[in-house]
Amino acid sequence: MAADAIKALIAALEAGFAEKGEKVVVWADKSDYKDFIRMYVVSDYFKDMSEKARLGEIYSVLESFGAKSLIGKISLCIAMTKREYDQEFGGDVWLGVLDKVYRGMKSRPRVRRLAKAHSRS
Repeated sequence: MAADAIKALIAALEAGFAEKGEKVVVWADKSDYKDFIRMYVVSDYFKDMSEKARLGEIYSVLESFGAKSLIGKISLCIAMTKREYDQEFGGDVWLGVLDKVYRGMKSRPRVRRLAKAHSRS
């Protein structure tokens, strides 16, 4: 079930962003909890958008391209630009299998996270 859902999510996002003339890279994996899905969506289309607007755009694309029923299965959705991805993970890290990345990833310092959140206001 989860593998088919992941394929459908990726196909819907790729089709939706292609229609907008944008490239998108999606990494999705089955969550540890039931059949939920966690995913990263990387596209320069998100430049100068708030997190809320980015997620709204993703969910809108999913609704428009036949994956509306899968939205409830998403437990984690992180949208970022290519530059943000490179800053967060470094250019040499490709998410591939997400559970390996979560275990090996060191989180950003909390101060930086707070400064980033306040700078968007």
